[in-house]
Amino acid sequence: MSGGALVLAAHGSRSDPAANALVRRLAQAVRERRLFDEVAVAFHQGEPGFDTVLDELESEAVTVVPVMTSAGHYADVVLPDALAQNRRFPDVRLRRTPPVGAHPGIAPLVARRVSELLREYGLPRADTTLLLAGHGTRRHSASRDTTLHLAETLRRRRVAGEVIAGFVDDDPGLAEALGTRPEGPVLVLPFLIGGGSHAAEDIPRAVGLEPGEFPLAGRVDHRLIVVDHALGTLPGLLDVIVDLARRHPPPPPRLTRRGGGRSPLTTTGTVRLVGGGPGDPGLITVRGLDLLRRADVVIHDRLIGPELLQEAGAGAELVDVGKGPGHAPLSQEQINRLLVDRARAGREVVRLKGGDPFVFGRGSEELAACREAGVPCEVVPGVSSAIAGPAAAGIPVTARGIARSFAVVTAHQAGQDGEHDVAPLAAVDTIVVLMGRSSLPAFTARLVAAGRDPDTPAACIQSATLPAQRVTLATLATIADAAERDGLEAPIVTVIGEVARMGVDGAMSIAMPAREAAAIAEA
Repeated sequence: MSGGALVLAAHGSRSDPAANALVRRLAQAVRERRLFDEVAVAFHQGEPGFDTVLDELESEAVTVVPVMTSAGHYADVVLPDALAQNRRFPDVRLRRTPPVGAHPGIAPLVARRVSELLREYGLPRADTTLLLAGHGTRRHSASRDTTLHLAETLRRRRVAGEVIAGFVDDDPGLAEALGTRPEGPVLVLPFLIGGGSHAAEDIPRAVGLEPGEFPLAGRVDHRLIVVDHALGTLPGLLDVIVDLARRHPPPPPRLTRRGGGRSPLTTTGTVRLVGGGPGDPGLITVRGLDLLRRADVVIHDRLIGPELLQEAGAGAELVDVGKGPGHAPLSQEQINRLLVDRARAGREVVRLKGGDPFVFGRGSEELAACREAGVPCEVVPGVSSAIAGPAAAGIPVTARGIARSFAVVTAHQAGQDGEHDVAPLAAVDTIVVLMGRSSLPAFTARLVAAGRDPDTPAACIQSATLPAQRVTLATLATIADAAERDGLEAPIVTVIGEVARMGVDGAMSIAMPAREAAAIAEA
């Protein structure tokens, strides 16, 4: 990675050693990856403290990751004030990242855990309420914002029938939040890192249960309530921490008159539009990986995983410009300017995109912007998820005697506004839908209305080529409901056509009810 030092800063507890032990285990796991010269922990309550940790380090470049669930009093007031009390503070190049709980990767972790609990306890997703139990504090209004934002994100993802937020030390309290909901099972997820006595005692008692071993399940007024472990125990949190550190490197050294660095007269750098492949970091091309490792700047999308970003060279600047549903940190015009500006500063720039940069990746617009600005630009194709996603599920997009043509569309084509005519698609042998999870019901209904047989086999592939890959098989008429039933989450590739039948053998055990699989196999 970039060397330097990483500090994991947590609230900690002087009365509960387990809370601090969790953060120390995370730090040790980071050390084992050998990404930093030094990895340290610091606690508000514990040793070393926020006000002494920098003095124990040798590195001049330090990244501090608040291992906290939200911004607010401790992340935005206590931590920076205490860091400034270190003797070495004026001499280090320090970057404090946003808190762990604000990272966009937290929502998928929680969603995955909810799906596991629903399966473990046999709970219907549509009838279950998810209660996010945040800490909150009346001392800083921002402390509740991350919990509320996460609840809204999970609500949009429909991870449960209802998603609500309650707080240990703010309004609404946990009992108050729960009391306004209809009858039905409840999953309570403590949105805390270690949690200490809050997770072990306060939260269970607030919802009517006695403390015990987690997950803790019991009935309150004939209602099943399950209280899970705190957020900090979820697998994947380590990747979130590393990703935060990569996205927020320490500032570069200041250049003196005789200092190093690039001269203002340095020739213009080159922009490379690199396809990162369908998800598995091993599926990037050899050329793309070589350019990634040599880049000065990596401007990447949301779906580029931390494993691939770790291949970037030491000291490379990582810029996340990822777009998601309802979320775009930078407009396309701003991204274009960013590419041009970094290249004009003499930097070698890799624009790393999921799949192939020219398959619904707006790569052509970025290429045009570079050409107009006189910036050299190279296109490095990538493996598109439109082909690789189905292939990972054992589904070809063409097959002799079955499918001789295929079309690829996006969620825009699959929208509900009727702007695009789907009738031409009805005659295509295989239809591949990218980024179309939320609009799948409308799209499939329009295809049926346009004359496509409702019994046409169909498949949804979640997180194709990754360990989290899941496959749901159904028919054109039922695939939207089947994906909802199985709790599939974006990114999803949907395949519609006779070729989807070929995925039955490889996917039936994953998410396909035997009755429905048999119906497709016999059709």
